[in-house]
Amino acid sequence: MVDTPKGVEDFTVRGEGNLVTLGDGSRCTRILVIGHRNTIRVGARCRLNGQIVIKCDDGLIEIGDETSSMGIRLHMHETSHIVIGRDCMFSGGISMDTSDNHSIIDVASGKRINPCKPIAIGDHVWVGQHSTILKGATIGSHSVIGAGSIVRGAIPDNSLAVGSPAKVIRSGVTWDRRRLPA
Repeated sequence: MVDTPKGVEDFTVRGEGNLVTLGDGSRCTRILVIGHRNTIRVGARCRLNGQIVIKCDDGLIEIGDETSSMGIRLHMHETSHIVIGRDCMFSGGISMDTSDNHSIIDVASGKRINPCKPIAIGDHVWVGQHSTILKGATIGSHSVIGAGSIVRGAIPDNSLAVGSPAKVIRSGVTWDRRRLPA
């Protein structure tokens, strides 16, 4: 049994050997863990509106300090990991999942051809509303993902990427939480 961490509004854990920690001053709307030996680590001073759901064994979700979301959905249904750096900002309607939640089978071999893959997001990344981060995606530090984008594959550091699938439209950028004059 895992004690409800301070700062989590809705908390459910079923299974053995799970670890859920929130850093000082962090808040999270919902955490659900069903399985064994899973780890969720949320850094200090995070404000996470949304849900973190693990329904597997041996999963890992790490979120760096001072990350915020207006509505994020992190889901893991097969053993994998999601690692999010520090000082990231997620708008509302953001979805991430490390798997397709079903198997696609090669008819000739009978083997599964769509394994789960981890998701990695660097430090100081801003993801616009209603974006989807697919399994296997990596987003480099100081990047911006435009609203409604679908990210698969790799987005380099300091990039502005938009679309479906997201493509880099500008390099050499970063962002600031403050609304600076033009």
